[in-house]
Amino acid sequence: MDNKQLPEVCVVMPVYNGAKTIELAIESLLYQTYRNWKCVIVNDGSTDNTKEILDKIKDNRFIIIHLEKNKGRGYARQICLENASGNLLTYLDADDFYHPEKITNQVSIFEHNINVQLVACGQGSFDNKFNIKSIRGIRNFGFHNFRNGDKINFVPVTSMIRLERALKASYNSKLNASEDVDYFSDYLLDSDYFISNEVNYYYYEFESISYFKTIEYAFNSLKRLFFSRTKMKQGVFVKESMIVSSKLIFYVLFYFVIGKNYFINKRGVKPNEHQVVEFSNSLKELNNSSL
Repeated sequence: MDNKQLPEVCVVMPVYNGAKTIELAIESLLYQTYRNWKCVIVNDGSTDNTKEILDKIKDNRFIIIHLEKNKGRGYARQICLENASGNLLTYLDADDFYHPEKITNQVSIFEHNINVQLVACGQGSFDNKFNIKSIRGIRNFGFHNFRNGDKINFVPVTSMIRLERALKASYNSKLNASEDVDYFSDYLLDSDYFISNEVNYYYYEFESISYFKTIEYAFNSLKRLFFSRTKMKQGVFVKESMIVSSKLIFYVLFYFVIGKNYFINKRGVKPNEHQVVEFSNSLKELNNSSL
């Protein structure tokens, strides 16, 4: 089928000080086998040369929005959403990159499952030497139904969703982390979703995680629960609040004792041989491309 006959996919990318990595992210989008896409990039008040890099893009499929001041992830993602158009919406962060078949694989699942509202895939985490170290998000692969109080059991940034439904939910601008978990908890309510066991999204995790980011994420997870408490059952709210509070205290006390690799590795599993080869081949194709 001609790509022009397939759904239009809108890729959204908030970025703050992403000059070191954003070109690889963009290149992986340009190298997708699926061609019917557009991309909305919101530069969230970057103070490095992110703006200069983005202003050099001539491809008219890109919509570039520069914010004068840093507003935070929740705010930037909402701006992305408000400027999106098309049929399906998906995500690409500025320090990550796609497998060449990422969009093709997810669109195919939507085309064959009309009731599915979200399709997620596996995420591979790599270090500053471009070695893939862990895999997340495929433990619960298959079809699911999301109900009030359920945990998000996929990696949000790997998701593709239906734009018409996406516009009925909104991001909390007061959250600078865990904003995606908050959003998908609303978007998915009482809906079917699918988790693929293909690892099609790669995340520069081992250098982007720090003590302060770990604490910030846990603190914002706690904030998210309080913002959502009126939509949750009392028992679920109390249980989740105790779990997140305990994690926050544990991170504060033991992060430097145990080391950040402990916190990263516990979130995933070691990649198998096939996953290592797919990562290496994807990276090789990008390095050899003439785009």
